[in-house]
Amino acid sequence: MIKRIAYILIIVCCIIVTVGFFRYNPTVIYAKKVPASAETVVYVNLREIEYNILLSFLKHPFSQLDFKKSSNTKEKKKITLLDEVEVPTNLFLYTNTRVFKDFFVSSPIIVKKNFINALKEEKFIAHNVSKTTVYSKGMISCVVKDNLLQVLFKKHKKAQISPELLSKLNQENYFSENDLIFKQIKNSKQPVVISTLKGDFFEFVVDKGSLRIQGELREENNLFKPFKATSVAGSILSVSGKLNTELIADGLSENLKEKFKKLTTLSLDSVTNKWNGVVEGNLTSFVEKSDTIVTYGYDDDFNKIEKKEIQNTIIPEVTLELQGSQLCNYLKEKEVIKSVKNEELLTLMPLFTTYSFCKGDGLKFTAKKNQKLTKDIDGNKKFYFLFNVVNYQEKDRGIYSFKNKYLDKVKTIQLSVTNNNQLDATVELQNTSKNVFLQMLD
Repeated sequence: MIKRIAYILIIVCCIIVTVGFFRYNPTVIYAKKVPASAETVVYVNLREIEYNILLSFLKHPFSQLDFKKSSNTKEKKKITLLDEVEVPTNLFLYTNTRVFKDFFVSSPIIVKKNFINALKEEKFIAHNVSKTTVYSKGMISCVVKDNLLQVLFKKHKKAQISPELLSKLNQENYFSENDLIFKQIKNSKQPVVISTLKGDFFEFVVDKGSLRIQGELREENNLFKPFKATSVAGSILSVSGKLNTELIADGLSENLKEKFKKLTTLSLDSVTNKWNGVVEGNLTSFVEKSDTIVTYGYDDDFNKIEKKEIQNTIIPEVTLELQGSQLCNYLKEKEVIKSVKNEELLTLMPLFTTYSFCKGDGLKFTAKKNQKLTKDIDGNKKFYFLFNVVNYQEKDRGIYSFKNKYLDKVKTIQLSVTNNNQLDATVELQNTSKNVFLQMLD
């Protein structure tokens, strides 16, 4: 009996995989999908994602199911967005630095007759922009014309849909299938791919319980400048590299500059102008201290009583090194670095004492006065970033603790850029049996 069931399961799996080969490798249609004004294109192979989830389910069937959700009392059935959408085999998202600059716009999606009612059920709010009805909720907006939907994803909360943007949604000038922007997309078998007109190319690779982003950065206007990145063994958080301060300055919004000035009294433009882009930071551990605080009070007979209270504090052992010949003097002029009892201290850190050291072009901040780190230099990498999320969250970090439903699923985050501009980023999840895409949707 057991053998019979096993044979049946093997046959079913073979059928699913065989059918899936034809279903999940469809011919991609490029016609009238991406306007020629687009500078960045994101290709999402929805069938490949579905097939990836299916294979994961066959390998680990029970880990893919959420029994808690399924056991809940069934809600009254309502119209859902997915019920009213003809889910395409693939989807294109695009943007540029002009008309679409604040949004990622989707290629057209076929919808059914009750789609508008489904939007209302999901509490999308309708408003008119130049005689066009736009339905918005949070960071997502929907534009429906006849039976076609285009979704607009905001890049930031204050993004506004302009009449010019809407007029460009239905233009006649589109990329052809043979355009260079599609060349690497057509050769890729990954579920998500990003390609730009300037030569950037990234692939999202699902590997068991991790999501990897691999690709190549263009040489021109590269965010990462030549540098020999370093790392510190056992660090909880580590960053090392030299950034292009001109690109950073160009990307700073006025709103961010105002918030930074209110928080620090510093001009963000002045800081970026005086900083040469070098940054090396490490969080190696947290030190817990217990101090006895003595206070005095009086009893009913006015007798003096000594009271002792144990105060627990947590101090991060962190170092931050920056470079810039004028940066140190600028911070001293603004009294952000002050001399207190023959010690140079950073006044922007009220949570713990932060020592400051200026030497030549270098500026160093440390929470521990004599903290020295042994750094390993990697001559092949010009940028390195590591965040050991599990290590950070394994203990209560007091005021430094933070919780996030997505970050709580992550084990480590790593990013590196080599001297020949190869980028490799990995988000390793704690649960290695459940599909990455399902975990992202939870």
